Amino acid sequence: MSSVQFIIFELEQQQYGIEIDFVNGINKLKDFKISSIPNCPDFIEGIINLRGKVIPLYNLRKRFKFQDSTIRKDDEILIAIVNDIMIGLILDEVIDIVRIEDTDIEPTSALFSTNIVNNFISSIAKKDAQMIIILNVEKILTVKEQDLIAPLIQNKETEAVNT
Repeated sequence: MSSVQFIIFELEQQQYGIEIDFVNGINKLKDFKISSIPNCPDFIEGIINLRGKVIPLYNLRKRFKFQDSTIRKDDEILIAIVNDIMIGLILDEVIDIVRIEDTDIEPTSALFSTNIVNNFISSIAKKDAQMIIILNVEKILTVKEQDLIAPLIQNKETEAVNT
């Protein structure tokens, strides 16, 4: 029997998980100044400078189309690496790091028709009495969004080096 380790976080009173292999760090939102980027999708809040790297910030509340999409001062940023692009995911708070047995994870295709389930939800995990929605972090960004954000990050990093 094998298991996978996940970072568990909360968003609008629901627990979500991302495989730990995609996570590069966790930070407090209040520790950063967010710079806006014009002409970006509304769920991209802007960019931050994290130890000399330009990181785009994704508001998961907006990405998931939650009614209240306001970011809060006490929100956290989970830094993830998606297809070689480092991004920040704004969420309520990181709860835990847990190991979940494969037998406690069900693919969403077994639970729902693929027309209903969003592309970035890969499975549902059961841990104790809790249901955890496991995200496919590689699909949070579409290819079009990756192509849009990559030049912006490179341009900002070049400006930071040249100043």
